Amino acid sequence: MATHRQRAQAELYRDAAVERIGTAHKLYEIGRWVESNYLAGLAVECILRAYRWMIDPEFDSRHNIDRLYKLAKFADVVPNHDAEKIVAALGNVIAMWSNDHRFSTVAAIKNRWLRQQLHKRGKKWIKGDFLKERTRELVNSATEIVNTGVGQWQSSFKN
Repeated sequence: MATHRQRAQAELYRDAAVERIGTAHKLYEIGRWVESNYLAGLAVECILRAYRWMIDPEFDSRHNIDRLYKLAKFADVVPNHDAEKIVAALGNVIAMWSNDHRFSTVAAIKNRWLRQQLHKRGKKWIKGDFLKERTRELVNSATEIVNTGVGQWQSSFKN
């Protein structure tokens, strides 16, 4: 069972996730793709840290979303009917987000994503601004993860 201190810190992470994803949406709407991208991924990191903190406050994930997802045992709280959707959302976040995006420019992220072939969907090119489209996908994927984490919070950590 989590201590009062653990619960308080975990709830700060949870609340930060909600704030960050809201800001990511606002930034997306005004065309700030890099900042939106960064905050969307940070929101996912926050909700996963919240769950991990409730299990064990001593950890170092080094901003590795995949590892943090496992350490947080997040899959255990995802309803069965949402599991496939959350795994896909997690894959999007892992593919498109990096903590070092906070230092990036539009050109740097575009170049990185070109190297990763993220300007394509399958064998077809994404029409229009692929940075805008992939950021939209990232924000939506992050929103799914954060909403699931927040929605499952009470049932996951009953007193």
